[in-house]
Parts: sequence; C-alpha cells; structure tokens
Amino acid sequence: MKIDLPTLMLAGSFVSTLSGIFLLFAWAQNRDEPGTAWWAAGQLILAIAVPLLTFSSHLLGMPSTIIGILLLNISPALIWAAARSCNGYTPSLPGVFAGAAVWLFAVAIPPISEAPQAQMALNLAVISFYLLAAAAEFWRGREVRLHTRWPLVTLLVLHGLYFVFGTAQALGGQLSIGHSATLTSWFGLIHFETLVFVVGTAIFAAAMANERGELRSMAAARTDPLTGAGNRRAFVETTEEKLRTCRERGKPLSMLLFDLDWFKAVNDNFGHGCGDDVLRRFAEVARGAVRSTDLISRLGGEEFAALLPGSEQSSSYIVADRIRLAFAESCRALDGRILNATVSVGVATAGPESTVESLLQAADRALYRAKANGRNRVEVAEPALPEPAMVGIQNAYAS
Repeated sequence: MKIDLPTLMLAGSFVSTLSGIFLLFAWAQNRDEPGTAWWAAGQLILAIAVPLLTFSSHLLGMPSTIIGILLLNISPALIWAAARSCNGYTPSLPGVFAGAAVWLFAVAIPPISEAPQAQMALNLAVISFYLLAAAAEFWRGREVRLHTRWPLVTLLVLHGLYFVFGTAQALGGQLSIGHSATLTSWFGLIHFETLVFVVGTAIFAAAMANERGELRSMAAARTDPLTGAGNRRAFVETTEEKLRTCRERGKPLSMLLFDLDWFKAVNDNFGHGCGDDVLRRFAEVARGAVRSTDLISRLGGEEFAALLPGSEQSSSYIVADRIRLAFAESCRALDGRILNATVSVGVATAGPESTVESLLQAADRALYRAKANGRNRVEVAEPALPEPAMVGIQNAYAS
C-alpha cells in the first residue's frame, strides 16, 4: 500500500510545532530549566525541516532539500544539547552544528556527491548519533533520581536505533524514500514512529523539568541560604535516617557541634557583613575537612553541626580538631581585618539507645564544657573513651 507522503509529513510537522510550543510554555513557567528551551527548539526546527523537504520542488528545489536535511541534522543535536543542559553542562554550539557541517562537507566530495544512498545513510547516521548521545547524557546523570529519566532514555534509544537500522538499509541500497515507499517500509514507518517520539518526549521532557523544579524546591527548604550548608531541618531528618541505618548495620555515628567564639564581638566591631563572611568561611572550611558522606549544617546563628556516619569517637575528635585548627588559620585575618576568629567544638558518639535529641544534648554539654574551659578547643561528651586512651589520642594529634 502506498502512502500519501505530503499529508503524512505535514501531520508530523504540525505535531512537532504543537510539541515545541508546549515545551516553550513549560520553559516560560520554569526558567531555571534551560534544557526545556533547547528541546523546544529541536522540535520547532524539525517542524520547519519537514515542509522544506516535502515541498522542495515547489520552493527552491535542491537548496530547499539541502536546507531541510541540515535542519534534520540540527534538530536531534538540540535535543542532545538539552540533555547536556539537564546534567548541568553548558551546551556546545559547535557540537550542535558539527553533524550538519560534516554532512554538508561530505556530500560535496566524490564519491558521496554522486551516491544518493550514501548521502541518505550519512544523514541518518548523524541523526542516530545525536539521539544516542542524548540518551547517554541522560544515563550519565542518573545519580539524580528522576522518574521521568527512564522513559526519555527509552524513547531516545529506540528512536536512535531505528535510524541506525535505516542507515544500514541505505548503505545496502535497500532504502526506498518518497512516493515509492510503502506503508510498511522503513520510510513509511518512520513517520508514525516519529509522531510517538515527538509527543512522548515532549510530555516527559516537560514532566522532567517539573520534577527537577520540585527537587530544587525541596533542596532549598533544607539549605541555609547564607552558607549553602544544610539547615536544622535537614540535619535533624538526616540524623534520624543515619542513626537508624548505622544501628541496623552495627556501625558508629558521631556528631560535632560547633559554636564560633566571640561571634557577637565580630558583628559589633566589624559589622554584620563581616560576620556573614566569617559564617561562610567556616562552612567552607568545614565542608573541605569532611567526607562527601558527611553532613555540615548550620543550626542557627553562629552554631553549626556535623554528622559523621561510620565515624568512631577517636576519629571524630581528630576531624573536629582539624576543622578547629583550619578555621583559626583561615580566619586569622579576613579582607585585611585582623579577626583571630576561633571555634569551640563538642563531640558526641551515638550509643545503642541514642536519639537525635539525646545526641544533640550530649554534644551540647561537651560544647558547653569547651566554652567553660577557655574556648578554641574540642571536648568529648560522656560516655567517652577511657581517659588514658583519650589523652593519648589528644597528645598524639597535638604533636
């Protein structure tokens, strides 16, 4: 059965236009997701390319065909750029246009310039490359858990593999295009398959933008805006979770409670702007001294906390003193002002029956003792290591 090529291609162009507009509206509502705009551009470019190819004989002839094919190469490249944007990378414009440039250069050189099937094979190969590259980008960012990621990867892979199959047919001289194609041929089926791809990816791309926006809102609700550290809510919730996990696995967990010494004097003598700089500097120093699995949070004012899953009391003491010394060195002077800022630290290690509240109270008692004993020091909460063992650790680290 023959297919009405113009009608089918125009239907695809219309659907691509609607999908592109839909994604533009989605981007307008969430400007923090530039990937949606890149994807919309890819859909709209496809919507322009199809009529140029369909009515090339009524337009500019061969120039219309060439422009249409170049746009077909650019469309999936923009989807690849959208995937890179979702992973936090700046899309590469040379990368977007590279495939089209390769095709244009190759078809001008014999023997490809004299082989229409080879030209078609190269066109389909470029398209499949960008589609599979976009799928690989989404796969690479899988550490961010998004429910919409896998439908997009699936659609991109299937669409890309279909173009790989078309490339193989073109290289074998078996690809029929235009009015000679049948409904069940590769060229006939690609129009129906593309409709599914265009609509499906538009829906899931918009849903992904919404899902990523929700994740950002959740992260903002758990982040201290001044320092970028976690806030009290994040700390309490994470401590509850890690306490439960460490208890089930028989692993230790320690908490460090920090209080910047004489912080009110810093604000009074140098202004609140300087005080904010000191808070940011402490958060930066603390983050640099702990593992990626540890958590640094600002509980309020000049008080911070660190959660160290899997860390025993002795190693936690060493981490606390490392942060204390690094902060004192880092904040000896700031922007030409002599501050000599220091921090006091209380260390508490969870017991079999510890809760978030009891652990915070234990660390707070140790912190109070550090303040009472002269500040700029680390104290360990009870129950602690036997005194000789703790003294040995302190002396060894001090030396």
